[in-house]
Amino acid sequence: MPTPPVPRCLLLFTVLPLLPAQATPPPTPYPQLCTAATRADADALARLARPGQVLFADGFDAEDSLAAYFEIRGRAEGNAAIATGPAAVRAGTGSLRLTAPANDGQASGSSAQLWLGDAGHDVVHLRYWIRYAPDYDQGDLHHTGGSIAGVAGAGKWSGMGGAGQRPRGDDHFSTRVEGWRDWRRHDPPGYLLTYSYWMDMRRDRDGNYWGNLLGPEAGERRVPRRGAWQCVELRVAVNTPGEADGELAVWLDGDLYLHYRGFRWRSSADVRIKRIGLLTYVHAARRDNTAWFDDLVVATGYIGTGAPARDEPAAK
Repeated sequence: MPTPPVPRCLLLFTVLPLLPAQATPPPTPYPQLCTAATRADADALARLARPGQVLFADGFDAEDSLAAYFEIRGRAEGNAAIATGPAAVRAGTGSLRLTAPANDGQASGSSAQLWLGDAGHDVVHLRYWIRYAPDYDQGDLHHTGGSIAGVAGAGKWSGMGGAGQRPRGDDHFSTRVEGWRDWRRHDPPGYLLTYSYWMDMRRDRDGNYWGNLLGPEAGERRVPRRGAWQCVELRVAVNTPGEADGELAVWLDGDLYLHYRGFRWRSSADVRIKRIGLLTYVHAARRDNTAWFDDLVVATGYIGTGAPARDEPAAK
């Protein structure tokens, strides 16, 4: 009986050498929400709440306060100014009023930017009190709140104006506490979360890299009450280059609201925290929207809702 022919596919398999399997690239690390675990761990909670050195403090009690900021957008137009009067002030005699004026449905805003020095820091806490106007209503999209930015080198404006682009890791990163209405599913200004740009951020469905929204579990979302003061504290700890050991945390009125671990904020040790910002910005400004900021403190450790513990006098 003749031997049946070898199928062509099998013949090719037996004659051609096996090609080496291509290595699968490791998954891109993405930060993990761990707020509940941190709250339940007294040591972890105490580590986050360890005080540090005060780097800067401003009660916005006089016009001289604004001299410390390297950029104040909207000042010439009267949209960024020191405000006085009981409704505008939480403590002391003044606050910083930032208004996003009506602009026929186009974007508008005002801001104050503070430079912490060319050397920078690896851990920074930003504490401020914020009061949204009783009629604050941004529609859908806005960026109103306080931010922390990491920068390589001495470029104070580095990374500003880079919306839609992912940082490389050796250039800059940023994060801000702001409200998110989720297309009007929540009352204005929306529940608070962080809007972050960093080297491992995820791409949006439109192909751009818009700030990633990192928030709490659905049952813990908190919408600020308009017309009332709220204390916000934002913490960023940079990662060791090459490791995903960076952190992000937020406290609201002294309670831990968010804690994320596993960040690769940067790929280079040259990127350190050097810039702080306060912003009121509305994407489609059809009316004036105002927020007041007061009792700003920047430190290398936890600040809390009261006067900060200080290792050294605050720099101005």
